[in-house]
Amino acid sequence: MSDTIVFDIETKKSFDEVGGRDNLHLLGVSVVAAYSYNQKKFFAFEESNLNQFERLIKDAGLLIGFNINGFDIPVLNPHISLDAFSLPALDLMDDIKKGVGFRVSLDNIAKNTLGISKSADGLQALRWYKEGKIDEIKKYCVQDVKVTKEIYEFGKKNGHILFLSREARGKVAVPVSWGLNAQKDIPQILREAFEKRKTAEIDYITGNASNDSSDHRNMRLVDIYRLNNDFLEGYCHLRQAKRIFKINRILRAKITDKVYQIREDVQNSLL
Repeated sequence: MSDTIVFDIETKKSFDEVGGRDNLHLLGVSVVAAYSYNQKKFFAFEESNLNQFERLIKDAGLLIGFNINGFDIPVLNPHISLDAFSLPALDLMDDIKKGVGFRVSLDNIAKNTLGISKSADGLQALRWYKEGKIDEIKKYCVQDVKVTKEIYEFGKKNGHILFLSREARGKVAVPVSWGLNAQKDIPQILREAFEKRKTAEIDYITGNASNDSSDHRNMRLVDIYRLNNDFLEGYCHLRQAKRIFKINRILRAKITDKVYQIREDVQNSLL
């Protein structure tokens, strides 16, 4: 069975030392840490044994990381013989950014989703490298992999992660579809429910700020009044009122046997 690998890298140099972010290939690699789901084991590789990491990922079915598309893979690629860009990858940061429209830090997500923090940061890892403290870098890098792995597993199980939003003044849920059996046909199901005037049951992630993670996900029965590519408007049986739902916050949907009618006064209000 192909392996799933969670990984993270630390560099030898800073952006300032290589002339900016356009020169990722010049940053060098001090340590690569990884977790193998097949082996159920964490690893830490120095530059001198990157060939061992390469063997680990060669036949991987999926690489997982945080900002790996924009950082880790471009930094790593010049130092290994295979093309890491060709391997299937799930970048948690990119996926979360699509949901909120901006970057959210790993530490923010870890604190508010898992209740844990990163043990250090990249600048500290650079100082350790200059001081020759490679073992400290390994510990930190492995810890980052553990955090990334746990965020991935939380999102896969619960269909969302949490971050602290200053604007919302609380924890906000971001829907994610990292599960292996994530439902792909939600728009078609909603369209069919609407056309047949049958109540839809949806598994919904609310974006409302809350400090209780259990408030962010619930099942709703909805009579759909209006539907487009981004939103549906309808009667929510849970709230007993008309509500608007974002399609990209629906994790699952199915059609029930319950038939509904759109009242004339409601129909007129939709025109």
